[in-house]
Amino acid sequence: ARARIAAAKAAAAASAALSKKAGEDGGHALTKSDLQAMLKEFAPDETFDPEVEDMLMSVADDFLDTVLEHSIQLAKHRGGDTLEPQDVLLHLERHWDMHIPGFEGEEVRAYPEKKNVDAHASRLAAVRRTVAAASAAANNQRKQARLAAERAKSGAKGGDDDNDEEDA
Repeated sequence: ARARIAAAKAAAAASAALSKKAGEDGGHALTKSDLQAMLKEFAPDETFDPEVEDMLMSVADDFLDTVLEHSIQLAKHRGGDTLEPQDVLLHLERHWDMHIPGFEGEEVRAYPEKKNVDAHASRLAAVRRTVAAASAAANNQRKQARLAAERAKSGAKGGDDDNDEEDA
């Protein structure tokens, strides 16, 4: 419950901040000054090319749009009319393999891995055996037909030669 309240407050603050930024930076999720601050934190001697700044701002906007769109779909699917942290977390974990520290736990159930069922595996093996047997039988029939045709052809030639030898 505390996590939900904190996330709701954070979402409200982010929404207010985005509304405020809309006037000053075209409504981007990150401003150029935010990007510069992050760059200085990781690489103090580096600077961004203006085209790179624009691209990163565009990527961040697209990412947020995608996450919000899918999270809203998840909220609607569970029957809620409010976007909750579990919706965002579920989308980030399943589609982006992102795990947010401090928000994991009971709210998002573990995604079960596919189980290999023995009955299904045995049915697949039976189908493979049947296909292999049918393929082998078809190959054998083609081989027999080819051999018969070769014998008939060589028999026809050999029969003519044999008749010529008997006449002589």
